[in-house]
Amino acid sequence: MGGKMSERPNNVEERIIYLVKEVERHRHLYYNGQPEISDIKYDSLEAELKDLDPVNPILFKIGVDHSELFTKREHIIPMTSQDKVTNPQDFTAWARKRNIKRFLVQFKLDGISIELQYEKGIFKHAVTRGDGKIGDDVSINVIKMKGFIPKLIDMFSGAVRAEVLLFHDIFDKKHSDKQNCRNAAAGLVRRKDGVGCGDLNLIFYDAISLTDNVVFASEVKKLKWLKNQNFPTIKTKVVHKPQEVIKVREDIFNIRSTLEYGIDGLVIKGNDIDTEDMQRAKPMKQVAFKFQAEEIKTKLLDVQWSISGHNYTPVAIVEKVNLAGSNVSRASLANPNLIEELGIKIGSEVVISKRGDIIPKIERVIKTPSDAREISVPQICEECNTTLINEGTRLFCPNEDCPKRIYYRLARWIKKLNVKHFSEKLMLKPLFKTGKVRKIADLYKLEIKDLVLFEGVKETSAKKALDNLNAVKEVSLAKFIGGFAIENIGEDLTQRIVDAGFNTLDKIKNTSIHQLSQVEGFARKTAQQLLEGVIKLYPHMEELLNTNKIKIQEKSQGKKLKGLSFCFTGKLNTIKRAAAEKLVKDLGGQPKSSVVSNLTYLVTNSTDPSAKFLKAQNQDNTQIITEEEFIKMVKS
Repeated sequence: MGGKMSERPNNVEERIIYLVKEVERHRHLYYNGQPEISDIKYDSLEAELKDLDPVNPILFKIGVDHSELFTKREHIIPMTSQDKVTNPQDFTAWARKRNIKRFLVQFKLDGISIELQYEKGIFKHAVTRGDGKIGDDVSINVIKMKGFIPKLIDMFSGAVRAEVLLFHDIFDKKHSDKQNCRNAAAGLVRRKDGVGCGDLNLIFYDAISLTDNVVFASEVKKLKWLKNQNFPTIKTKVVHKPQEVIKVREDIFNIRSTLEYGIDGLVIKGNDIDTEDMQRAKPMKQVAFKFQAEEIKTKLLDVQWSISGHNYTPVAIVEKVNLAGSNVSRASLANPNLIEELGIKIGSEVVISKRGDIIPKIERVIKTPSDAREISVPQICEECNTTLINEGTRLFCPNEDCPKRIYYRLARWIKKLNVKHFSEKLMLKPLFKTGKVRKIADLYKLEIKDLVLFEGVKETSAKKALDNLNAVKEVSLAKFIGGFAIENIGEDLTQRIVDAGFNTLDKIKNTSIHQLSQVEGFARKTAQQLLEGVIKLYPHMEELLNTNKIKIQEKSQGKKLKGLSFCFTGKLNTIKRAAAEKLVKDLGGQPKSSVVSNLTYLVTNSTDPSAKFLKAQNQDNTQIITEEEFIKMVKS
């Protein structure tokens, strides 16, 4: 957001040339998950070009999201663009020309479009938008997503279309370092290693059949068929008048901040299916009825720096205005880079917007008076006086011993172990403030009497908190290290190191950056962060283990399953999957969550051709065995 734009020319022809270049550039950035400006700003560029040159070819061209990492594949359903309207008057004019008897009103999902191709009911490929005709085959990532169906009830040959979404709660927990949910989803879909794709959801809204055994008589019946095949489908309302559509739009706009995923408007279409219209660059019988920009002018009064752990984030303090029905006096400035890109200063007149986000965003600067002051970016950590590091996209304190970072580590541990009833406000903050708790090990020395000293904490709640803390007796090495909040090192990433053979704390501590950087998913910088973090925190880790209240799960003894890998799929009858995976680990093997190229065994009781089954079947080095055969193997 807030990308710099060149000076605008006055001549109409020059203006058109300028707009074409800007629309093309920002469309490319958007579809590849790297937008520099807001949706509002982009829509205004496209709308202006449409006014000046309504038949300009760029308006009918589709954005491209190709990646060189994936095989290219042709679409069955063309991925066209949609015409847009942004106000009731324009929508009414559009509807008047279409003579539609029943309007289907659907969310315009703010995610990544994907096409899933099936042959006789069996999944074959998943293809990104690409140029609308040919996209990237990202099947290996899509099969990990929630909502993926490997085998349909019907012998359907054709394609279904879905949106890949990252829900707000998962974004907040695991991907908040990205600009927004859509950008994070775009990045995950394109990961060659597929890490994080299990966090994504598929929501389906369209289908086209290539054979006569499945025929769709209307859009409503098409949606019903999708539901019957167990696809998660888009929310849809059927109304009969344009005025009803406008009312639905108002209602949804008012509740969209409560939705679990992002939407940026509605898609309106008729109930009749027109396959010829679907081939157009912009189908005439459907339209994106976007939410009007909730924007308002205000003035920047100050910038405060919010501190979370060791990260410093700028928050704009603005003159109070009413935006989207609520009083607003704070807005997001994201990071130091955005401050520089916007050229914003204390005293600047700005435009802020709210598009379903809890915190409004500063979109652009209108003007800056001559007496405006530069925004002061902190240079020194206010807690420990360490020089802050400014990477542009973030400002942070590098000191592992900074009180802010120490507190964050404590909170992270409680959260990582999912300790219920251990209130951060009533217990953890007072414990830290009084100096009673400074290290994770200190948590395990607490008694009920230590907690009841604080206001609002009764003996019952104190006992619950400590019982829940001490209930976790054993954790994996990956979770143990992940709980210490080492910079950029989480549980998933650490598990890769463990799987690569660095399966004890000492093995990790005593290895080299070079050795760690050879593990898939680790560059030199990440390897350095892990190694330096473990070495720095090793005394704290030892002290925690010496409490004898919690331990790291014992490493496998490297016996009969050493060098073998197992993936479990489908229902197991005599053992739970988690127990089976632990058994593999204990016997020296490696459990896998998906079918990887070097997988030794796929364990399943089903012969149904699931995605994992089909992939394993096509790998010469992977054997498919039953649960009974697996049990015999580990008992022999």
